[in-house]
Amino acid sequence: MSFQISDCTIRDGGYLTGKVFPDEFVHGVLEGLVNAGIDYVEVGFLQKQVNGEPIVYLDSKGVMKYLPKDKKGTEFVGFCDNSRYSIDLLDECDHQSFESLRISFAKHESAEALKFCAAAKQKGYRVFVQPMDAPGYTFEERAKMIEEVNKMQPETFSIVDTFGIMDMHELRGIFHQVDELLDKNIKVGLHSHNNLNLSCALVEDLISMAEKTDRSVVVDGALFGMGRGAGNANTEAIVHLLNKRYGKNYDLPLLLDVIEKYIVPLKSQVRWGYDMPMFVCGSQCSHVDNVYYIERTKKASVRDMYEVLGSLSVDKRKRYGTGYSKNDFSLLQESLDSYYKEKK
Repeated sequence: MSFQISDCTIRDGGYLTGKVFPDEFVHGVLEGLVNAGIDYVEVGFLQKQVNGEPIVYLDSKGVMKYLPKDKKGTEFVGFCDNSRYSIDLLDECDHQSFESLRISFAKHESAEALKFCAAAKQKGYRVFVQPMDAPGYTFEERAKMIEEVNKMQPETFSIVDTFGIMDMHELRGIFHQVDELLDKNIKVGLHSHNNLNLSCALVEDLISMAEKTDRSVVVDGALFGMGRGAGNANTEAIVHLLNKRYGKNYDLPLLLDVIEKYIVPLKSQVRWGYDMPMFVCGSQCSHVDNVYYIERTKKASVRDMYEVLGSLSVDKRKRYGTGYSKNDFSLLQESLDSYYKEKK
């Protein structure tokens, strides 16, 4: 049994900046995380289309410019969305760059994505299987997926709270099913979003459950919770918990230096963290872009946001642009118009 941290500051924080960070920022954050003893560190995105964004790569070689010469005990992780990358582009793992690959996918992509995961493992990578929106699976759908995952034997199978809607009760139900059905040598991961202000509590609850069942876990965090929308669990808070309760020896003072130097200044430039619009996203199970659209187009109260999103089907709330193509918010606009017409 082991409790480990995977930091996603560069990747999840990259959503806030158009996947652009100065080289000094990337080097400084990665070096700080390595020196603090963080177990896994995500280094950015693998994509089919690379348009000059510094933290987007075509293969593992593109990451090399950022990695410290001495990785110490840290393992670096590449991230890809199943729909935005191809196994044909992935080079063989040569142990010089990242050695783990996190593969994220929507439920309707699961069969194709699991083949991708198996192929990435064949190329020598430790694979993190990351199905999005864990609460969106039925018990039977999740059981079927775990059966396939056991055949593949990845490094980790993650519980992902894409829309920040999970409370402890829901997490416990999902974890107990996963823990019962997943082979014991596969770690359970947790990636949460802080829409309901519960991310760190969910992490602590998962670790507590895993301790009772002798399950190894990898919990995701980001420095100062940096990430799209409400952000993520805070790496520094997870470090504090594991140092205090579980005998870990991560260098928390060093992480505080890194946060103060690199992350805090970004707070005046980009928005993340728990607030009322993000709470609405979590309570209504909505993609954050829908709230951003309402904010751009209408001077709406928090209650208005809640009511408008509530008028859409749950499936539509989860999509970019509420169910059509990305950036097509016509259905949401219709709901806005109808809501304010009735309100008059």
